[in-house]
Amino acid sequence: MSVEPLVIKRAMQAFRKGDYATAKMFYQKAAKQYGAHLFKANLYLCDKYAGSGLKQLSAMPESMTGQADQAQRQLQETQQLLEHYYQRCQELEYQRLER
Repeated sequence: MSVEPLVIKRAMQAFRKGDYATAKMFYQKAAKQYGAHLFKANLYLCDKYAGSGLKQLSAMPESMTGQADQAQRQLQETQQLLEHYYQRCQELEYQRLER
């Protein structure tokens, strides 16, 4: 593994731990290496959370929680439909074989 991906990995780890100043430092190094446009959002989030006094990102924002719930419901509905269509396909196959 090269040295530079470790910089990004260390930045992510620091961010997840709530050490936004360290994360920002690593993201700035990565931005110099790979291009500032790739890490603009990361640097913005480091500044945002460092200024808010949050120690760690422990929970999803409410808007994302609603999206996760909606995705879970959609997944359940899709699974039910898949099972229904599979059973129906089996029934039709048996009917075809009986003829």
